Amino acid sequence: MNQNVLREYYSIIKNKIQQSHFETALINIDKLIYNFPKNEHAYYYRGVCEFALNNHKNSMKCYNMAIKLNPAYAKAYFNLGVIYYVAKQYDSALINIGKALIIFSRQKELDKKKRCIDALKIIEKERGI
Repeated sequence: MNQNVLREYYSIIKNKIQQSHFETALINIDKLIYNFPKNEHAYYYRGVCEFALNNHKNSMKCYNMAIKLNPAYAKAYFNLGVIYYVAKQYDSALINIGKALIIFSRQKELDKKKRCIDALKIIEKERGI
């Protein structure tokens, strides 16, 4: 399979997620994982869908797999941090969003860097730091 097939999968999956058709997106993600088992984006998108369906443990596993496949996957770290925040595990939330901040800074993604900083401030405020 080639890059065109990957782009087609991504397009379908993103479209289904935008339409909040998470179960349908998951079907396509499973096909993507079957054909590309080491594709970190497939696990990232699976994490997005699992989180939207309130399957936070599954979502965490997916983000961790995406990070295992690509240790510089800033969006996966950020979303993992959000899950920890929702679970009120503030230390883990700060660590993961902090990792995302470092990676986004290196990549010169200024808007995403700012989003991380804003999230860290919210967590610190709620935590009482």
